[in-house]
Amino acid sequence: MTASGEFTGKITLITPSWVIPGTYLENLRFLDSKSEVGGVELLFFLYDDEIRAEFLRELPGILDFAERFVFTAHLPDSLKAEHEELVGLLSPLVKHFIVHPAEEADAEARLLETWMSRYGRRRFLLENTAPGLFEALLACLGGDAPVCMDTAHLLMEGRRPADFARCYGGQILEVHLNGTGEDGGDGHKPPRAEDTWFLELAPFLRSFSGMVNLELFSWDEVQQGIDCLEKNV
Repeated sequence: MTASGEFTGKITLITPSWVIPGTYLENLRFLDSKSEVGGVELLFFLYDDEIRAEFLRELPGILDFAERFVFTAHLPDSLKAEHEELVGLLSPLVKHFIVHPAEEADAEARLLETWMSRYGRRRFLLENTAPGLFEALLACLGGDAPVCMDTAHLLMEGRRPADFARCYGGQILEVHLNGTGEDGGDGHKPPRAEDTWFLELAPFLRSFSGMVNLELFSWDEVQQGIDCLEKNV
């Protein structure tokens, strides 16, 4: 990254839609002045009546930022057929959707195959949030589905992110770049230049042409992550 905040490689730096307390639009307005941020992950871990009402109310304003940010969307943890409303509303805006593997891989794969046929196969990225479940869902989808690599989840499983990157290579379209903190228990901490896992992964990041999401939920921590990337990627 250059001193002006622009990456010299092909990385697009994105952050969650919650880096300050507030609504989607309040966060977008805050991030608008941060030139180093090129995209935003709209968070829908839940999609209940309250979140749906807020989203629909703010959607026209969110669309006003379509030329400023590249958007992705994190779909609800437990996918249901009725969540296609959300997918349909977001489809004209977001580049891709992040999916958590569920216990019932076959059922989730059938739902995703339906959505993939309607909205694009390579727009639904499987995130490695649970060992075994990720591999099962990937297998149900033919083994070649696109992937979102979450480094903190790998670290908490005792796995090396650099090994995962070598294994899945071109299937990885987004990286959630998070550390685990000194005690190893919290998966949403900024990466640190002295962390062995980060140093091992840095060559992959330098050649990566997708999105790097500092999935941290405060601007101070996002800024720490940006500083780490500036100096090492």
